[in-house]
Amino acid sequence: MTAGDILDYITLGNPVSKGIIASSGAIMRAIGLRPKNSQIRDGGPSMQSINVSEELSRVGLYRIVGRHYNFVRLAGLGGASAIFMGAYCKYYLKDVRDPKEQVESQSFADIANRIHFLHSFALMAMPLAHYPVFTGIMMTMGTLLFSGCMYYRALTGSKKLQHYTTIGGFCLIGAWLSLVV
Repeated sequence: MTAGDILDYITLGNPVSKGIIASSGAIMRAIGLRPKNSQIRDGGPSMQSINVSEELSRVGLYRIVGRHYNFVRLAGLGGASAIFMGAYCKYYLKDVRDPKEQVESQSFADIANRIHFLHSFALMAMPLAHYPVFTGIMMTMGTLLFSGCMYYRALTGSKKLQHYTTIGGFCLIGAWLSLVV
């Protein structure tokens, strides 16, 4: 076995890679992309080479996700604001005098930022959901309510918006469950 054969097996010939390639092909066919004519490599096992990235770059993401591309834009805004809020909370909360209050506020800010960033990233997949508008709105509202109230609690110490955090959490749970339906 040569080094090329070993590299071929590690990258394309093992069962995990074959499963990923087959799944990717099924997804591409489901969204309407067809692979170019398959070519058999010389000297190796009869493996098909599919250049998916070339096909995707030719089609463009906006054509794949169609009219729900605004969720991808919203994900970009959400990700940028998550990074901003994470940095702002770190900077602002370092000046809190009471160590116990600082630790508590930082834990609220960390949870808010984690949920904010995770769901901003998840918004990119909304065009692929069965009910993209419903799921995207639920996820956006849940993120705004949950993370917004947690940021407020972290930065001000006030608990007056705490019940909205629970509503935001239920919106997020509903959004994730709507992906199952």
